Amino acid sequence: MFEVLNRNLRYLFILNTAFGFTVHLVTPLFPLFLSNLGATPSENAWVISLAGLVATSLMLPAGLLMDRIGKRTLLLSSLVVNMVIMFILSNAETWQQVLPLFIVYSASGALFMPARMAMITDNSNKDNRASIFGIMNTSWPLAGVVSTLISGYLIETAGWKQVFLVGSAINAISILPSLRIEKQEPMRDSAGGGFKELFKGDVAPVLLTFFIYGILMTTAMGGVNLIIPLYLDSRFALTASQIALFFTAQNMLSLVTQIPSGKVAARFGMKRTVLTLITMIPFLYASWHFVGDWRIMLVLNTIAFGLWSMTWPATLTLLSNSVPDELVGAAFGVNITGNRLGFTLGPLIGSYFYINYFQTAPFLASGAICLLAVLFAFRLKDTVKESSG
Repeated sequence: MFEVLNRNLRYLFILNTAFGFTVHLVTPLFPLFLSNLGATPSENAWVISLAGLVATSLMLPAGLLMDRIGKRTLLLSSLVVNMVIMFILSNAETWQQVLPLFIVYSASGALFMPARMAMITDNSNKDNRASIFGIMNTSWPLAGVVSTLISGYLIETAGWKQVFLVGSAINAISILPSLRIEKQEPMRDSAGGGFKELFKGDVAPVLLTFFIYGILMTTAMGGVNLIIPLYLDSRFALTASQIALFFTAQNMLSLVTQIPSGKVAARFGMKRTVLTLITMIPFLYASWHFVGDWRIMLVLNTIAFGLWSMTWPATLTLLSNSVPDELVGAAFGVNITGNRLGFTLGPLIGSYFYINYFQTAPFLASGAICLLAVLFAFRLKDTVKESSG
């Protein structure tokens, strides 16, 4: 499986696994941490959304900056920032203290993700790109399967302080594989790949399509991810470890499906794969309203997230094949900006329905938003735009 990965991608896989471990250690159960510090569901949503908004605003600049200073530099910067912030978070005592720290923590991901995806693109070709994205994407759920369970265990036995200290230590260790990645000269010179180039020719309509599709899907996912811990704790009084099972199951299914999904997309077509996979998600989320057993909800949520995660290789390959090579970094920045914006809006929308209507209203709202995303996905095109260089 890994023989198709070159030296840089193998070290990137290790680095991505470590970074993903720290993210899954904190993020899925983070609403419980804020609640323990006295935050209401509304305040919980504002903390997460404000941090997401700042991270969103940095996505496009990070993509453009990467094209100037190089990908390894951004990866390393992200690790250092994440390490320091997680150490400081271990001593936070109020949710107001957590707010600025979590903003910086979220912003560090704005440096990591565009550099990661552009590095994969630079170290693959159009024939094997979907498969390589599938292989590389397994690092994220591979980390999540283990780290979320560890997080639940640490929360119950040692408290959140140990969760953050473990995450900080792992970030420190992960600096080593990042230094093993060969430093390459930025591939896109100052004459190409700039922000203004994104609005020329056919590039802008393509990016707008991916941008809106990403916003819709991640708004639905972001709203659900915030509400799941609060809903399960309130309605079923589940422990942190039991709630962690929801996110562990998501990652376990994603781990199993990432490589096959890349191969399926390469064989049957990127757009066709995306549409086929996401069609059932709206109905799976809406069904939470009619189910009263958390075990059934666990299955439904796992399938919904698994279907969405199977679209990642196809979506990323579609995007990288649809813009000139010198704009790939900036295009990924635009795409991730849309995704992050959705994860910013989702918690606000989810908490609004949770507080003002009924507890399952956020799942119905997410189902409706996903349905809009399905309709908009028909605008995606299996086209390739040649490099202008």
